[in-house]
Amino acid sequence: MHGASAHRKLNMKSALRRQVLRNLTTDLIKHGRLETTIPRAKELRRLVDKMITLGKRGTEHDRHQIEAYLYKPKEVVPLLMDTYAKRFASRPGGFTRIIPIGNRKGDHAPMAVIEILNTDEPQEEVSFSYLVRSLASMQIASETKIVDQALNPKMDEDLVFANKRLFKKALEEQRSREKFAFKIKKAIKNAQLSKEQLQEMVDADVDRAQKVLDRHTGKKIQRFVKETWPENTPTML
Repeated sequence: MHGASAHRKLNMKSALRRQVLRNLTTDLIKHGRLETTIPRAKELRRLVDKMITLGKRGTEHDRHQIEAYLYKPKEVVPLLMDTYAKRFASRPGGFTRIIPIGNRKGDHAPMAVIEILNTDEPQEEVSFSYLVRSLASMQIASETKIVDQALNPKMDEDLVFANKRLFKKALEEQRSREKFAFKIKKAIKNAQLSKEQLQEMVDADVDRAQKVLDRHTGKKIQRFVKETWPENTPTML
């Protein structure tokens, strides 16, 4: 009986797979984020977390291990042993985040953005911008201020459902709204923002979308946002 594979093969021969992952790991550490397929992103997360852990330990042997695996060591080693080591000094693991962004045109491969967390400036993270855009999309659809409503989702107790299927669907939607509210609260806490400050950012995003719409297209704003922005913040893998 064959045992489980230790890693994803990524439909490549071992030499090519190693070279591709070394390139991606180097680029992610250098630039902070990149776009790739979800299977590659999951393999990449394991390697980048290991490199950051080596950089945090900071011994001479750890430096040699980093230089032996990564390309452009003169650029990457200082980032690992100085910048990321200080940023994640009190964090034991989980230095990256994967955000699905839909399927690629052509081969329909599932794509994602993988980024190294920025605990110093969480507002600069891709996930935070997705959150603001999702709230802006909801605000445009409802034409009312949305942050307070999203933070306190309430199900109307007087609603009457025709059958069990509709009731289950309503419960699922309520759970989804509660999960989204949890993400908002977590983002507010990490970014050290107030509800009012987040609402101001959402209003600014709505205004920016309106200006883009007025300049480039005659579509209705609701249709423009639906086509351009995600309806909800993507699930974090």
